Amino acid sequence: MQDSDTTPDEMMREIYLAIYAALESRLHLIGSVIDAESRKEILAQQIYDKGDFYGNTGYLVETSPDAMILRVGSNVRHEPFVLGGKVPSWTPIAPLIAWVERKHLSWTDKETGKALTVAEIAYLIRGKIKREGIAARNVFATVIANREQWIYQQLNSIEVSL
Repeated sequence: MQDSDTTPDEMMREIYLAIYAALESRLHLIGSVIDAESRKEILAQQIYDKGDFYGNTGYLVETSPDAMILRVGSNVRHEPFVLGGKVPSWTPIAPLIAWVERKHLSWTDKETGKALTVAEIAYLIRGKIKREGIAARNVFATVIANREQWIYQQLNSIEVSL
């Protein structure tokens, strides 16, 4: 309700701030839903090793005078390789050795019956990545695509009251 002492500029500022607050609130709702469903998808696709990708997944609402942006993702260094996969290429061996050790993998050579060392297993994995790459598993894009209609519905149903 407009006060008799309120100027048109003050009223427009109040309207702007109400719209801004409503939009920011709705983006937090959307972000929290995408985050929760992405975490379910991460577990369903078994995208975990040390749990750092899952543990560092979330959303962020960034605001500025010109824009309001909702970002979802995981802030780990290997996120691009999880989400976008990896084209057939050379891969550093140290992370693969660490991964083989954490998973306690073992492998026996069929011809000789000799157990392969951790490093040998890591080199086999690197050879496979070099030949075939790693498939993309963009859980965030999947969740957003599945929830696209709901997201637009949330944005279109914003109501502001003064």
